[in-house]
Amino acid sequence: MIQLRNITAGYGDKVVLSDITAAFDPSKITVIMGPNGCGKTTLLKTIMGLIKPMAGEIFLGAAGKPPKGALPHAPTSPAEWVTHGVFMIGQGGRVFPNMSVRDNIEIATHYWSSRAEFPKRLDEVLKHFPDLRARLDDMAGNLSGGQQQMVALARGLINRPKLLLLDEPSIGLAPKLISDTFHTLRKINKKTGTGFIIVEHNLKTLLPMTDNAIILAQGKIAYDGPSDCKTLDKMLDKIF
Repeated sequence: MIQLRNITAGYGDKVVLSDITAAFDPSKITVIMGPNGCGKTTLLKTIMGLIKPMAGEIFLGAAGKPPKGALPHAPTSPAEWVTHGVFMIGQGGRVFPNMSVRDNIEIATHYWSSRAEFPKRLDEVLKHFPDLRARLDDMAGNLSGGQQQMVALARGLINRPKLLLLDEPSIGLAPKLISDTFHTLRKINKKTGTGFIIVEHNLKTLLPMTDNAIILAQGKIAYDGPSDCKTLDKMLDKIF
């Protein structure tokens, strides 16, 4: 469990998130939503250690107080998060266009002590994205937007993450590809147990496939609970 307690965060002196308290189950799919500028991306970056909180704490462990003997506070940098199985795929810029598809995926293994496991891991990942098998030696910049998103997801999954943070994975994708991508994420969750925290505007397609939802409004949490709640439906109608 990743827990945030009374987190305030932002950029310089500008506060974007205020007094955020939430818990994320790494085995579930959680969607973070809200109007533009409400702090969704800032929340992901804060969790991942890309932004240092102005106040509050983040820690790993069961709900409630950190258990004795456990790591009371979460890692403070992306590199440390990676060692705990947490990875992030940012918004846009999905691939390195002048590198092959294979190299785009393999670059995520730079911290491995040995690459001997890579062919096996690659085969595992390509079972989720079979269209990439024939494109491994092609330059990633020559792929369609949907295929580039597959490459980005494959890069995130090559490390067998416990939790993957995704920022607007549907940007630039056709409606059919959006639906396919979200269905793939749900299949991965059910098959491997990998959880996802997803910032997304395309809620009509994604929301039915998630377990939990958080709504941010003006930098504060307006809703934190199940995705299939009538209260959530009413709030969505009010906010969006």
